[in-house]
Amino acid sequence: MCIRDSIGNMILVQIFFASLVIGPIVWGIVNWLKYKGLNAPKVAIHYPTMINSAVFFALAFNIIFFLQEVFLVLGKKALGLQSFLYHNNHTWEGEHPMASLMQGSGALAIFLIGLICLAIFQFIRNSGSIWKLFILWLAFHGLIQSIPQVIIGYLNPGTDVGQALVGYLKLSEPLLITLAIVSAIAMALLCIWFSKLLLEFAPVDAVLNNAKVKLKYVRYIAVGAAIIGSILVVPFRILPMDQAVTPFIVSAFSIPWIWAAAARSTPIRHVPNSINEKVAWSPIILLLLLLIFFRWALVPGVEF
Repeated sequence: MCIRDSIGNMILVQIFFASLVIGPIVWGIVNWLKYKGLNAPKVAIHYPTMINSAVFFALAFNIIFFLQEVFLVLGKKALGLQSFLYHNNHTWEGEHPMASLMQGSGALAIFLIGLICLAIFQFIRNSGSIWKLFILWLAFHGLIQSIPQVIIGYLNPGTDVGQALVGYLKLSEPLLITLAIVSAIAMALLCIWFSKLLLEFAPVDAVLNNAKVKLKYVRYIAVGAAIIGSILVVPFRILPMDQAVTPFIVSAFSIPWIWAAAARSTPIRHVPNSINEKVAWSPIILLLLLLIFFRWALVPGVEF
């Protein structure tokens, strides 16, 4: 394949990647033009919804991130290499021909965990427990933190997944391009589906056949929760602090799709739960305990 074709393919993938940001903006403008004259019943401001969802968002992000790190080091440990469970330290000591392949073990693990959590959510979908929102955010982060790594792996073969797909498996460029484009499309479709699932948490008296009501509820349970939840993740990160932008980047490529899709999500069923009624303290306590563990155990690193 000539250099010109390779550059063209790279641009094509970049366009699909950029569409993950541009797409929901365009969709949002269309929604505004279509529904700006629509009358909507007054909806109570759901601050408990936003706070509860934000805490679950932060919990899920950090747990999925931790599991990715765990499986990164376990993969290298299985090869007899020495590595450390430590934020953003994906290096190792020793040599093995499959070492670069194991750089993709973390992303693969959280992808599978995301699928498992999504299956669990479907099983408990009719539950009245607020913790099912935590399971849903776990599924979200497992998938949304792993799938884009395929795209980034093509654009930058030096990343973890890039080392596995390009460095070890040596996948052909056409196959890599296909995987990258499919990953971008899958992200958008997943977020559209998550929008519908999140709307099921709305109060029973919410008029969900009204687009503006759906958009407003998603602004609390998803958009506001993602912003606050990303801020809550910052104390969990360690130097260099530019890594603190990671949760905001994850949100930027996903949450706008959830918001834009809310207006068109039908049909929506109500599943009664207390997520909208009051702030739950047990998830907040769990988040604080998790922060202590991160700062105490992960900052010095755990040798494997």
